[in-house]
Amino acid sequence: MKIVFKDLKRGVVKVVPETTDDIWTLYTVIQPGDLVRARTVREVHFGERGSGRSSRVPMTLTIRVEKTEFQAFTTRLRIRGLVIEGPEKYGVLGKYHTINIDLGRELEIMKPRGWPRALLEKLESSSLQPAAVIVAVDYDEYAVAIARGQGVRVLAEGGLHLPGKDDPSREEKMREALTVIAKTTAGIVEREEPLLVVVAGPGTLKDALAERLRPLLPREVRLYVDHVSMGGHAGVLEEVRRGVMRNALREAASIRAEKFIEEFEKLLAREPCRVAYTIDMVMEAARMGAVEKLLVLDELLHHPDPEVRKRVDELLRLADATRAEIQFVSIEAPAGAKVKSLGGVIAILRYALQLQGKACS
Repeated sequence: MKIVFKDLKRGVVKVVPETTDDIWTLYTVIQPGDLVRARTVREVHFGERGSGRSSRVPMTLTIRVEKTEFQAFTTRLRIRGLVIEGPEKYGVLGKYHTINIDLGRELEIMKPRGWPRALLEKLESSSLQPAAVIVAVDYDEYAVAIARGQGVRVLAEGGLHLPGKDDPSREEKMREALTVIAKTTAGIVEREEPLLVVVAGPGTLKDALAERLRPLLPREVRLYVDHVSMGGHAGVLEEVRRGVMRNALREAASIRAEKFIEEFEKLLAREPCRVAYTIDMVMEAARMGAVEKLLVLDELLHHPDPEVRKRVDELLRLADATRAEIQFVSIEAPAGAKVKSLGGVIAILRYALQLQGKACS
């Protein structure tokens, strides 16, 4: 979740959801009575209804929320309520409207009575993960930055100070400089614990740096190489604007799901009473407050069967009420197929439980 703006005195927070987890967080945070402002599209009739033409007009509206729901067949949040602010010429005030929130769509949430601490912490914690380290390098300068939902912060930068192209020591000095940058980056990765690293720059220098950096990174950290036109701070910002890093961060959710699966499979083999799978089994554990971590196939959020969606919604709310860690995984991710084969929902439990339909021995 990217937090764009925050004014708690007015009860206003502006955010951009970047993963399915963020969409779910918004679903739990936005409540009836809240005000939501976003860019949307509305059918507008011109002339007398039935005799005039109509057109879908883009506009910015503020609605007083009455209901939120996931839209079937899409990972999209629907927010419905009465319009309280909008262009007067279209006569939308006081009418109902549904704002659809997709990944990457900015929205402003205002809570007239202020933000409860628990909801604000949930929103802020969603903005902390996943994280990426970005390294932008060219023959003149480099910068290493940490990118999280709330923004980008440069942690190290400097010049390469290379001799001229005709200097025989240039290649050796370049190798030394890349080694220093690689070690600096590895140190930042160790401290910040990102899920991925993006090395960006023009030409082949970025590839040489990535080659030196790869063996210094933990096995679970993904390394990406991308092209930008310059190094240094400007190169970091160019990488962020390109959107490649954002796509990589979305993929990081898949990385976390794979780590979840690894932990689940180890417990399934050694302590089978510490895990649960299928909606029925996990629901039983959730009602006892036993779910510590929950991984849900995101297609269940928009399952065509409304009864399935209702049960998944109940399960998620139970898990959320007992402060379980909730993650989502796409069917297109490698871990998604495994989760689907286990009923679309798997959980790691706080303590061993003998659940119906599962033997623990």
